[in-house]
Amino acid sequence: MSEMTEFIIDLIGTAMNYLQFTLALLLVVLVAACFLGRYVVLTRRLVLSSFGVVVLSILWAVIVNVFFSGVAEENTMIFSYILNFALYIYAFVFYLLAFKEKRLLRAIESLIWYYLLTVYISTFSQMAVIYFAGGTDEQTLEVFETNLGTGPKWVAISGTGFLITTALLVIVYLGFYKPKKYLVIGLPYRIIFTVWIVLFVIFPFIPALMPSDEITIDERYSVMSFMFAIGIIILGLAMPVIVVIATAERSMREKNKAQESYLAAELEYIGQYKRKQVETRAFRHDINNNLAMAEMMLEEGHTEEAKEHISDMLGHIRSLSPQYVTGDEMLDIIISMKADKMNELNIRFTLDGVADGGLNIKPMDMCSIFANALDNAIEAASACEDPQITFTIRRTEKFFIIKIINTASSKVDAGKLLSTSGYTSKKDKDHHGFGLMNVRRSVENCSGILKAESDDKSFTLSIMMPRSVPASV
Repeated sequence: MSEMTEFIIDLIGTAMNYLQFTLALLLVVLVAACFLGRYVVLTRRLVLSSFGVVVLSILWAVIVNVFFSGVAEENTMIFSYILNFALYIYAFVFYLLAFKEKRLLRAIESLIWYYLLTVYISTFSQMAVIYFAGGTDEQTLEVFETNLGTGPKWVAISGTGFLITTALLVIVYLGFYKPKKYLVIGLPYRIIFTVWIVLFVIFPFIPALMPSDEITIDERYSVMSFMFAIGIIILGLAMPVIVVIATAERSMREKNKAQESYLAAELEYIGQYKRKQVETRAFRHDINNNLAMAEMMLEEGHTEEAKEHISDMLGHIRSLSPQYVTGDEMLDIIISMKADKMNELNIRFTLDGVADGGLNIKPMDMCSIFANALDNAIEAASACEDPQITFTIRRTEKFFIIKIINTASSKVDAGKLLSTSGYTSKKDKDHHGFGLMNVRRSVENCSGILKAESDDKSFTLSIMMPRSVPASV
């Protein structure tokens, strides 16, 4: 094999190796958003900044070859450790900038996951290649000592890791992030999964620690490579699949709940529309007779009776008008439905303001935002001695500003409530803590902004939604 061919092979292996680290950076971010409920926005700038791993590795290679070529050949492992340390520092800074809240905690958390992910995939790739190459001590020495980081076997190792990471990234991005499918994993499952990953990083190395009089070197490496090549690819998928299935079931329950709210609102709207149509037709049928009777009373001088009759007619007309008018039909229905529940719980409800021309939000988003927000407000207010809920709508030139204020028995961590999926102050943590997460995501889908404030006596949810302003004539 010529030197040029060897150089090209080594270059390809190195490129795939650092591209794998780049994709792993993004994969951890996507997993944090789709499975841990972290507040992440995958922007073009964020994606481009992940390629800093490749830039950093190229710069390091240039510096080593120009200034430390002789020293590097004798201390390959040391220079490799220095580069890896620099890459993890870069990863930490990358995660520090990627998250929108609790940056330091999220960066540390993500760096740990990044380390486990890269070690898991790299070790799996190494042992799989060694196994399929024979699984002997000679093969292991060739890979880790004689030709460390170079040669066809390392290209195969880098290629395997790159393909696995790419496949995982594509699955998470196209299957979950892009269609906005969030399956938030609960804390118990996170702990179990972390322990599972750590065990599968450590467990296969047990044969390497066994005494040489109990197992030969070739047998030792054969067992290790077999465990990685065959065992982990099967067993290593068991726990992730179980976790995702369990989480998907809970997510489906949340989605079904939102769809039930939407369907209930639609059915209520249809029912109210039909009742109003019947009542309006009946009123139109009787209006001429009622007006004729009022006219006759006035002509005969029965003024008081005519006034009473007209008052009854006006009361009937008012009953035909909706009790709550917000300027958006779907919002009217949602508020009417929730107002009935408030009446049952003796919660005083006040509606102030109108959204002229409607909010221009899809019905499902409307239900996800306001049905969830009002449900949370009702539950919090019902625990107070003097329960109250106020719903206000204000407008600026470009936005509608909607505030839902409810009485509360104690102060809550509003920032944590909005930024962390699954956080709740309720005892039933398995089935609560996802309402405001859904509200936030639906508001953001509509290009809106959500803000929460809390004190010892009240909780305020502010929603700012863009509105369409008609062009001036």
